Amino acid sequence: MYFLFWTLVLVVGIYFLFQNRDHQEEWLVLKLLGYYILGSFYLNLNGLVLPLGFAVSLFLKPRENRGVKRGAAVFGLVMMIIGLILR
Repeated sequence: MYFLFWTLVLVVGIYFLFQNRDHQEEWLVLKLLGYYILGSFYLNLNGLVLPLGFAVSLFLKPRENRGVKRGAAVFGLVMMIIGLILR
């Protein structure tokens, strides 16, 4: 049941980010999913959790829809933190 809830949260979050886009961009939904996955990627070193994917996303400089893509990475980071707390 938790899986369905968190999947719904993911779909709704990506939908709201997609609705807030600045420009029409090809394959934007897939790019937002990529930024979400990148933002939620972490490295666990003996209990020390490093949000490596979010740090990488800070170095990426997209030309279009910069705020929306950064929002998708932050959304992934927030979901990662929630997942670590609930674990």
